[in-house]
Amino acid sequence: MPSMTKKELANLAGYTYRRLYDIDKGLPENRKLFVEGEGGKYDLATFIQRWVKYNVENETGETDDLDVVKARHEVVKMQKTELEVDKMRGQLVDVQDVRKLWGDIASTVSQNLVHLPSTLAPQLRMIESQEVISGIIDEGIRRVLNELADTPLPDYAADKSEDEESEEDDE
Repeated sequence: MPSMTKKELANLAGYTYRRLYDIDKGLPENRKLFVEGEGGKYDLATFIQRWVKYNVENETGETDDLDVVKARHEVVKMQKTELEVDKMRGQLVDVQDVRKLWGDIASTVSQNLVHLPSTLAPQLRMIESQEVISGIIDEGIRRVLNELADTPLPDYAADKSEDEESEEDDE
């Protein structure tokens, strides 16, 4: 097998040794351009095969690369604009806002339900009828759920929904 120095291989490829060294450094071990052969030189056949494979895989000219990058950038900009428009229309909400609101709702529900036994216990103390006890518990749960339903939205959530309603009224 013919062998050459790294500088000779670089000249053969039409690149500087430094440029090929930088390319080679970023490649995985099984795709390195410089494979050491006998006598401290490097295998020409392996270099040519790997150099061709590298160029084929990265074969877009700089002009094409710039055009592709610009096209991708435009697609991303369009997607971003579509998301912003959907958000303005109220068709899209921020995940963090939803998490915060549902966290507040869950907290309110759990607080009201935790207080329910202490509210109902005095009423149930002397009652022996299962139907009456069941009715009092049912009434207590319904009262808590109605209070929750009547609870106004927190300020941070109410402001947005009021703005959206006023915009719809304007249309």
